[in-house]
Amino acid sequence: PKLPGLDIATVYVPTHQLSGDFYDFIPLPQNNLGVAICDVVGKGVRASLLMAEIRASLRAHAVNVYDMSDVVRQVNRNLCADTLVSDFATLFYGVLHVDSRRLTYANAGHVPPIWFRDGRTRELSTGGGVIGIDPDFTWRHDWIDLRAGDVLLLYTDGLCEAMNFHDEAFGRQRVEAAAQT
Repeated sequence: PKLPGLDIATVYVPTHQLSGDFYDFIPLPQNNLGVAICDVVGKGVRASLLMAEIRASLRAHAVNVYDMSDVVRQVNRNLCADTLVSDFATLFYGVLHVDSRRLTYANAGHVPPIWFRDGRTRELSTGGGVIGIDPDFTWRHDWIDLRAGDVLLLYTDGLCEAMNFHDEAFGRQRVEAAAQT
């Protein structure tokens, strides 16, 4: 999306042709924008189908439910009702109020996004466990106020787990260092 005063960029490079990872931007009422990133367990066709189910459920609930934690709870219940016990996913879902730059979020077991401000970092980890395991699980939510110069990096574990030719993972420290340059 193109929003005044915000720079938004994305990169998506799946390991295989079919993937269980996704990100999404959901236009919401009252000048809000839903922001999601998700990583479904597994690879291939099954992961892609689960990803599509989670994305559709998230979009359906995001436009009808205001409470952040309740949106994640509803997506979780849908996933638990329609999948095997071994099917689960990590999900970070936030809503950015475009005018105030407040991001309210819930993290369901996803790699914590990194918030960069004035040379310091903070992980956005408030939430709870992964979705798809327990239909009665609940999540907490938190918020941050973004300001000019802040950077928010959302990514899946594929970035920090990427291996070089010496079988060394890229790692979170390198992710942070690369984002700060």
